[in-house]
Amino acid sequence: MNARPKPLLFSVRPCYADLIFGGHKEVELRRRLTPHMQNREAFIYVSSPTKQLSGGFRVGRVWSGPPETVWKKVSRMGIDRKGFDEYYMGCTVGHALEITAVWKYQNPIGLQQLRRDFPNFVVPQSWRYVTPEEHPQFLSKKTKE
Repeated sequence: MNARPKPLLFSVRPCYADLIFGGHKEVELRRRLTPHMQNREAFIYVSSPTKQLSGGFRVGRVWSGPPETVWKKVSRMGIDRKGFDEYYMGCTVGHALEITAVWKYQNPIGLQQLRRDFPNFVVPQSWRYVTPEEHPQFLSKKTKE
């Protein structure tokens, strides 16, 4: 029997978070990933200057390979070529995660509150696993709204 994959916490720049929550960005680009990304729950921490847990999404399909190959799969999914090329500059392998089932918290959780609730809370540089202690509170914010 397969265990349910651990949820992830992604750090996303405010401009990209706005595009995700607005339904305009359909893929999340990453240089590194954990195995078995498909159908994983991903929470979004919006980076500085916003600094808050703002919602999340479910990972759909995942495309990995040389950046040019990934571009051919995701070029019409709400990302621009210039930004794509800049992000993957110098990389031989890129990853794109399909963003599905997006949710946004009505009342996002600010960094200070996260650190009060979870004294060991760590803002991810790119991504990290959500801890077993964090997950129920992160989920409860989703279901209450």
